[in-house]
Amino acid sequence: MIKINMIEFFIAKKHILERKRQSIIAILGVAIGVTVLTVSIAIANGLDKNMVDSILSVSSHIVVTKDGEAIDNYREIQAQVESLEGIKGTVPQISTQGILKYNGTFGSYVSGVRINGLDFDDAKIAMNLDKKIVSGTMDITKPTEFLIGKELFDQLGAKLGDKITVVSAENREMHLSIVGVFQSGYYEYDTTMIIVPLRAVQILSYTGDTATSLEVFLDNVYSANKLSRQIKAKTNMNTRTWGDLNKNLLAALSLEKTVMILVFSLIVIIAGFVVWVILNMLVKEKTRDIGIMRSMGFSSKNIMRIFMIEGLFLGIFGIIVGMSISGGLLWYVKDNTISQITNIYYLNKIPVEISPKEILIIIGANIIIIFLSSIFPAYKAAKLEVVEALKYD
Repeated sequence: MIKINMIEFFIAKKHILERKRQSIIAILGVAIGVTVLTVSIAIANGLDKNMVDSILSVSSHIVVTKDGEAIDNYREIQAQVESLEGIKGTVPQISTQGILKYNGTFGSYVSGVRINGLDFDDAKIAMNLDKKIVSGTMDITKPTEFLIGKELFDQLGAKLGDKITVVSAENREMHLSIVGVFQSGYYEYDTTMIIVPLRAVQILSYTGDTATSLEVFLDNVYSANKLSRQIKAKTNMNTRTWGDLNKNLLAALSLEKTVMILVFSLIVIIAGFVVWVILNMLVKEKTRDIGIMRSMGFSSKNIMRIFMIEGLFLGIFGIIVGMSISGGLLWYVKDNTISQITNIYYLNKIPVEISPKEILIIIGANIIIIFLSSIFPAYKAAKLEVVEALKYD
């Protein structure tokens, strides 16, 4: 039995080496399919993760509110929330819309902005706001000092220490001084947001010592649903997770990724079709040889295994080549800035993210496709009758 298996491998190897050009085409076809699918999934995962990280850089994981009313006992509720395991920190906030006015070297500038009033001490602990400062400081000494997004700061042509005027939705004005510039990594925040001490927004909106929401930050953002239920049960307040707040965006990203995988999977299917065509041609060319082998005592199973081994060898070797190329490409993309892309998108480098599970799924799917592509030509070869095969010319 062992001897026959070795003969099967020997004959399969001989067939592949005899048809080097066709074998190389089949291997390259599989390799290209694997490479395109692996690289596209890794980059799509990286971009999705980068977008989520950017959105959550200055945005909370869970928002706690009180039926649209101001929260006057927010410090008490903050203590209750932070007593739960898995909570990194909680930041009392008042968020409102306003108009920013500035007179500088570029002339007068008027723009709508999102005014986020935060407790800066809490923000350092919960959201690591101090690590997002790219210029100046967030050590606020007066309630009239504030932080501005980098893109908005550049558009103004402003300098640290410059004064701006903020007009609230209630048409109340406040004069503020720029002491720091933050960069969240999310373009919309960096162009439309200013971060002001909570006390300043309380004065601007005449709300007293209250907050409109508590912004909760977690150790693990994917435990938001579980902790949201715990917070609601403990405080009897309304809660919404980052998934709820970005439901449409996450659904769009999921749909985009699914369509991309389906489209690029067609390349893998085409590669399987190439293997099927090459094996069919090989069966046709080796019909007489098959008849000779059958007359020498080879069974239908032996013949079938020979052609199955050929197809699987081409497929597995193609997968190995494809994974090697994918690894090289992803290493290059991850460690090198591609200026043509990073200039268009709000990125320093193209992010890459792929799990071992996804790699195993790609390999497994390719092996199944190659197996199915090989089994039909192999079955055709196995069913050839001895007399018919020997008469073939």
